[in-house]
Amino acid sequence: MMIMVASRFQLTDIVIMGIILIGIIGYGIDILMRKAERILVPWKGKS
Repeated sequence: MMIMVASRFQLTDIVIMGIILIGIIGYGIDILMRKAERILVPWKGKS
């Protein structure tokens, strides 16, 4: 929502910062899910 409001008022610095922040949060969630998967599903990848 913050990105959409900032784009209406041509605040490109806030738009870019919002996109970077979404990327960082997404990457952090990805790392947490991989760690949780390693703990909860230890047999995955072992054949």
